[in-house]
Amino acid sequence: MTSPSLPLFNEDTPKHLCLSEVLAKSKPTDKAQQSFRKLVAKIERKREQLTQWHAYEQRYNQRIASEFEPVRAELRQQQRQMAVLIDELLSQRERRPRLSRVERRKLRDILMGLLDCASSEDHDEAMAALREKHTSPSARKSQRLEMELTESLLTDVLGMDIDENHGASSVEELLDHAHLKMQQHEQSQRADESRRRGKKRSAAEEKAQARREQAAKEVSQSLRDVFRKLVSALHPDREPDPAERARKNQLMQRVNQAYDAKDLLTLLGLQLEIEQIDAAHLSSAGAERIAHYNQILREQLTRLEAELANVIEPYRQIMGPWPGRALTVAEVDGQLTRDITQLRESVRELAQDLVAFRDPARLRARLRQYDPEDGPGELEAIQAMMDIATMFGDMSPPPRRRRR
Repeated sequence: MTSPSLPLFNEDTPKHLCLSEVLAKSKPTDKAQQSFRKLVAKIERKREQLTQWHAYEQRYNQRIASEFEPVRAELRQQQRQMAVLIDELLSQRERRPRLSRVERRKLRDILMGLLDCASSEDHDEAMAALREKHTSPSARKSQRLEMELTESLLTDVLGMDIDENHGASSVEELLDHAHLKMQQHEQSQRADESRRRGKKRSAAEEKAQARREQAAKEVSQSLRDVFRKLVSALHPDREPDPAERARKNQLMQRVNQAYDAKDLLTLLGLQLEIEQIDAAHLSSAGAERIAHYNQILREQLTRLEAELANVIEPYRQIMGPWPGRALTVAEVDGQLTRDITQLRESVRELAQDLVAFRDPARLRARLRQYDPEDGPGELEAIQAMMDIATMFGDMSPPPRRRRR
């Protein structure tokens, strides 16, 4: 389901020249030509996907600002109101009718859940004061012992190097610190291993490296040849007509950008665009030249795939575990719609509870329904929605989405 007011994609987005359609007009003469065409088609598909994701980013940000953030702010305000109300209920021991021990325990459980939600968002001094007020000495002792046990396990049993002043205030933060230290240690080990291998390279490895470097030069020369031909045809200083000079100046900008990015596909497309080559020229290119082209295109495809994966990764983490098929813009946008709907439902339910908790009879009825042993429920759903809010507010990268 998508917003009717805004298209998923910008229809004015420029399209790249479809080189694969031009090549399809003739049959490939050998396997190298077949590989060349497959690589061209793959790069064009990846480019189209990347264009779609970049176009979706604007729509995504607009929906977050206009649809998600206002409801998120309303929920946070209701959470604070509910926390203050429960604090008042727990503090007024002479209130009639008096709450039983079980009812007070349930209220305290609900309060701590709300405070957990608030602490996941940002530091709120009032909420922090309530947490300090309602955390029992035994709970503080239990948390302290858990931290000490975890730190002992990491250092004494697993032999990890944990900074004395790690600053972690919870087991989760301590584990995050340990994970970061482990990553830094592994990177250091890999760097040391790489340096040792570099010193021990044999004569055969030196020759193999020299061959690879020579092959890379030859491949680079093929790319440079295409660039030089385009420069020769498009150099604006050689054009007397002002209008044509302006056109060539724009084309030269595209040529320079493509060459700097080692974008062979765009350079070949520009050659086709100015009719410097045609499909027959590409089909009849020598085997060595096509082999060089294929090497450049493979590298270009690898870079493009990495760029596409980097763009999609934050959305993939928001979506959580996903089937093996590729994630699409429509699926992400549909999930955002469902999350906004669920967030609004959480706001509605919490508003009802704010009214119910002020009425002694309804409060007791509500507490009878509450059972923390039943598994994920309303508070867990609210926490999950606030987790999602954090993800949408910071895409670099978000934590894994909690499943409900």
